[in-house]
Amino acid sequence: MQFEAVGLDGERLLPEVESAVFRIVQEALANTIRHAQATRVGVLVERRDGHLLALVEDDGVGFDLEQAAASGRLGLAGMRERAEMLGGSLTVETAPGAGTTVVLEVPYGCAHPDR
Repeated sequence: MQFEAVGLDGERLLPEVESAVFRIVQEALANTIRHAQATRVGVLVERRDGHLLALVEDDGVGFDLEQAAASGRLGLAGMRERAEMLGGSLTVETAPGAGTTVVLEVPYGCAHPDR
């Protein structure tokens, strides 16, 4: 696994924001382990243009996004719900045989002033 953090400068987010971002990335990684059969996975967390971006990308088998949404599994829906609660968005880019990229984008204005 490869991890990179860019532009955070040691700043911390509000605890509830940190927790939600952590849980979303954690779920994306758990899905990679459970389903992707990936040989590589990377995580990038970056502060860019007033937003916090978190990308989880793997080289696994990918999946049919519409079929997964219709299956009733709650992983992707829960991730999207957490992102929306932060005023952000979650995008999943995937296709069978093409790997998966999960992109979380949330406003960075939630930085904790005392940290």
